[in-house]
Amino acid sequence: MKNTLSILLLLLCISASAQPGKGRQKGNGVREKIKAQRVAFITDRLALTSEEAQRFWPVYNEFTDQFETIKKKQRDNRTATNDKLAVMTDKEVEKSLSDELVHQQQMVDLQRQYQQELLKVITVKKIALLYKAEHDFKLTLLKKMRDAGQRPPPDDEF
Repeated sequence: MKNTLSILLLLLCISASAQPGKGRQKGNGVREKIKAQRVAFITDRLALTSEEAQRFWPVYNEFTDQFETIKKKQRDNRTATNDKLAVMTDKEVEKSLSDELVHQQQMVDLQRQYQQELLKVITVKKIALLYKAEHDFKLTLLKKMRDAGQRPPPDDEF
C-alpha cells in the first residue's frame, strides 16, 4: 500500500510541476527525472501519510520554486561578476558583493518562513528528516552521476 501511495504521489507531483513549453529546452528531461527521483526519495524517507502528502507537496513545491528563483539570481550575479571582474570598478564589485549577501539573506528568510508553514503540515521531527533526506538525496545523486561519469548540474537544480 505504501509503495502504491508513493507511486501515485510521484505521478501527481510530476504532473503538477510540469510546465508547458519547457520540454523543448536542453536538459529539461534530466531535470524532470531528478525532480521525480527527489519526490520519491523524500516521500519514502518521511513516510508521509496520504493526508500529509496532499498538504506537504504544494508547500514544498512552492518553497523550492521560490528558492530556485533566488538561487538563479545569485548565480547570474556571480557569473556576471566573474565575467567582468577585471574591468569592474571597486563600487561595482562592492555592489555585487552586497547583492550576494542580499541573496543569502533572502534564502535564509525563505527557509524560516517555509519551516513555519511546514510545521502546520508535518511534525518537527519530519521537518528534520526532510533536511536529512534532501542532503542524502544530493549525496546519492552525486555518487550516481560520478559513477556514471557524468557532470552534475549546479547544486540549485536538484
